[in-house]
Amino acid sequence: MTIASIDNIDLSSQFIDNHKSIVLRCPFQNCRTRIIPYSNKLQFVEIKNAPNCVEISRYSSESDSTPATPQLPANSKEFYQVNDVWDFDNIGVSRPSKELLQREPIVAANDEHIEIERLLICSECEKGPLGFAGILKGAEKEHTNLQYFLGRDSVLYDY
Repeated sequence: MTIASIDNIDLSSQFIDNHKSIVLRCPFQNCRTRIIPYSNKLQFVEIKNAPNCVEISRYSSESDSTPATPQLPANSKEFYQVNDVWDFDNIGVSRPSKELLQREPIVAANDEHIEIERLLICSECEKGPLGFAGILKGAEKEHTNLQYFLGRDSVLYDY
């Protein structure tokens, strides 16, 4: 098995051509918990004003003997949208945060306005943020209406 960051894997050739299963894992050393399996259910979205999430780049277990260390970049833009928390194998979701609620709603590429409520962390090592959760502007503020956004650069790909 190989573990790599998003910039060191060709998802289409690994997933489609080889029909291999790909698992998205926690990026933190000594954890590598299974977060969610990669599938066509993971909808790719670009978000320009999203909260910062950890990023891991330029890493492949085939060529790097030293584990990569996740960093907090200036901004995160690329996410997988997950509509049901039960699609995750392991994810921690924070309580609603007043600080997050005071942010301007984010705008996804499809012009949906999403009000950020919570952050996503690894449920095993409790580190992150790996993404965030929010509710479509105008929808009822119920936890059942949360949409989840996992940073593409915030996880490692195990194939």
